[in-house]
Amino acid sequence: MLSIVVPTLNESKTGYLSKILNAYNGVGGIEVICVDGGSQDDTISIIKQSNAKLIITDIGSRAGRLNTGIKQAKFDMVLLHHPRSLVDVEGIKALTNRTSDIRWGAFTHQFSISHPLLNFTSWYSNHIRGRRGIYYLDHCLFAQKQLLLDVGLLPEIDIFEDTEICLRLKKQANPIRLPFISQTSAVRFQSHGVYRQALKNQYLKWLYYFKRSDKEMNRLYEKGIELNTEYAKKHNHK
Repeated sequence: MLSIVVPTLNESKTGYLSKILNAYNGVGGIEVICVDGGSQDDTISIIKQSNAKLIITDIGSRAGRLNTGIKQAKFDMVLLHHPRSLVDVEGIKALTNRTSDIRWGAFTHQFSISHPLLNFTSWYSNHIRGRRGIYYLDHCLFAQKQLLLDVGLLPEIDIFEDTEICLRLKKQANPIRLPFISQTSAVRFQSHGVYRQALKNQYLKWLYYFKRSDKEMNRLYEKGIELNTEYAKKHNHK
């Protein structure tokens, strides 16, 4: 049995939320929980048209919305689902059948468009960073609910909360990467340009390494597109 938690905030722009809810509809042994942070577009309407459970909050951080969903999850395994990623349905089924022998892990990352730099980024994320036990949320992380509770859930910061939860989890157990694809929207790269966005991402990693403010880092990350946090509330993404 598997609880899938999707943190949402103005998600209708990319179309991924509809893809997620349609793809998993009818899959046995799962529940889908959408925790919304105050969407001003068609997100709420999309969720209400599905079989997903909707929790409406005013929580600005993605981490906070994920934590709310984890607490509400009724099954022992929880999938922290990136709102602009889509996991192969066979992967969802495989995880549902392996909840007793997996403590935590992630799916195999791939971007929605093919580009040499993006292909390399996914390869590095899967095989190099992942080998160190660090996966970003667009891999669609999964973990036993009790393990997530034991490590104190995700730190409620505006960015790099996925890195921080992996650091906490890997102190308890080594992760497993399942071979099924988590395909992630390349909307940031398409909007800003592949190389420009890649440089920004690397710069942000250095800021994180030197422990800069999460709010300062997130303002830079969200500038120009505003997808993940309270800044998105100021924009109606249609």
